[in-house]
Amino acid sequence: MADNEYDVVIVGAGITGAIVAKTLGDGGVRKILILEAGNGTGADPDGYRSYVDHYFQQTVKVPNSAYPYNANAPSVDLKELFTPPSPDRPHYLVQLGPTPFLSDYERAKGGTTLHWLGTCLRMLPSDFRMQSRYGRGVDWPISYDDLRPYYERAEREIGVSGDVADQIYPNMGDQYFSEGYDYPMEKIPQSYLDQQLAAQLNGFRVPVAGQEEEVELLVESTPQGRNSTPRPGYKPVGMVGEPETGQRCEGNSSCVPICPVQAKYNALKTLNAVKRDVNLEVRTRSVASEILVNRETGQINGIKYKRYECDTSPNHTTETVTGKRYVLASNAVEVAKLLLASDAASTSDQVGRNLMDHLCLLTWARMPNNIGAFRGPGSTSGIPAFRDGDFRSQHGAFRVEIGNWGWNWPAGAPVADVNNYVGGKDYQEEQIFGTALKKALAEDIPRQFRIAWEIEQTPDPENRITIDPQYLDRLGNYRPVANYHITDYDRAGVAAASDINERLFDRLGIKNESQYRDSDPGYFTYKGTGYSVNGAGHVVGTHRMGDDPGTSVVNTRQQCWDHDNLYLVGCGNMPTLGTSNPTLTAAALAIWAGENILEDLNGGKV
Repeated sequence: MADNEYDVVIVGAGITGAIVAKTLGDGGVRKILILEAGNGTGADPDGYRSYVDHYFQQTVKVPNSAYPYNANAPSVDLKELFTPPSPDRPHYLVQLGPTPFLSDYERAKGGTTLHWLGTCLRMLPSDFRMQSRYGRGVDWPISYDDLRPYYERAEREIGVSGDVADQIYPNMGDQYFSEGYDYPMEKIPQSYLDQQLAAQLNGFRVPVAGQEEEVELLVESTPQGRNSTPRPGYKPVGMVGEPETGQRCEGNSSCVPICPVQAKYNALKTLNAVKRDVNLEVRTRSVASEILVNRETGQINGIKYKRYECDTSPNHTTETVTGKRYVLASNAVEVAKLLLASDAASTSDQVGRNLMDHLCLLTWARMPNNIGAFRGPGSTSGIPAFRDGDFRSQHGAFRVEIGNWGWNWPAGAPVADVNNYVGGKDYQEEQIFGTALKKALAEDIPRQFRIAWEIEQTPDPENRITIDPQYLDRLGNYRPVANYHITDYDRAGVAAASDINERLFDRLGIKNESQYRDSDPGYFTYKGTGYSVNGAGHVVGTHRMGDDPGTSVVNTRQQCWDHDNLYLVGCGNMPTLGTSNPTLTAAALAIWAGENILEDLNGGKV
């Protein structure tokens, strides 16, 4: 092969691209190229620590705050929701509304796993049958049973900590876990807050709008992609380049935006584990700009990309690479953007459509006593009772994520608390300094309590990513354009979650201090009541899988209907969202896709 010809060319060095590359390498493929739009700073310990230093220097601690801005490969950033664009930093995502799309992602080697929380929940069997069971959304062309063995392999690849016994609850089926299976590592210990809530909420029953039977609550530990105590036969993976660092979660309380010791999984670990006899090249600062399509045969003939010199200069060269098979693995927004820019996979008119996210309703209060806020990972437990039920015919399901970091997400704690006390709380009361400030913070912050109600969103073809030649980035590539709204079905789910929240707070004897303002980006009204939702960073849809080329973009093999040597992977393939964080499902599907590519390359044999 010539230097620019490969067995497989992959676009994107995040978790799905990394897993596909590793699966191919394990299966005997020996020449693989990954094109990564961002840089590879974090791939060695010193570079990774530079991310940590950058995080310390930022006054606004959003998920991307640890990662320097790169105008040649900009990421969707939550700061854009609150700051006006400037000539030096235009907004990357063009928001046409009527509601802003409220989530972000990171473009760099390692992808968004650099800043994800690490929650590793599987989808439920019913999530694959939303249309059949509840008359909503669509059915998947595969079942939970099809994906179960790939979930197990993905959990081992990530290194998930959890206990199967804590994940069994109604409507899961008898074979949710294979007989004798457990996670690679023991569960992350539940926080003091989790234990206090379990003592007060376990067994408490609440009504749910749209369902006759009340639901019984149970506070359960959450499976997570971070190192704990390994079970026999599993060795945890620490920091890339310093494997003895990050062998256990140290409770640094900064999982989002960065784990300083890499005790939390990121895709750099999978890339580092590719077999040494595999010629894997990760070509960073290489932005794919066009898929070259043979219009007569439908075959992909190559990928054109722009390779820039450095993050601070637009100087670049345009190059082309070819392979036997091609994989798009960047993320749901970037894959859709590249397909649209190339006029590829256009038969079904589904590229870019059905953009989804979890709608996060944040609720917060002060507990009567110190509950240990800001200790450990962002969340160690949740309440799964509302993940499924007959109510889904009327409104979305939701999962309760119990937050360990006080009012960090909804109100900017603890930095905002210091500013309020020093500046005069609400800038009206007496200012507090010195010893009095320390005492006030010590009494207030450890009592802060927050819940995130993560409400499923159903697919809607009008929620979509498009492109427009008037919106280009510094290299002349398209910026993504978002058309996004929240349907009445989705709003009803938010309202139902809010109603149950009031019952929980009453049970706990605490006052709801949540505030929703019409100036909030995610504010809306439903039946006369105002709510504000946030994004969860769970960007799903835009190139969904199906069994009909007229209504989907890829088949069950994750192979593009229109181009049989092109595979798409990632959360964009998911037809529905359910209530689980989607990364684990995307990882399982990536293993499936890798095996299918191997079979394809080997003439039908894996």
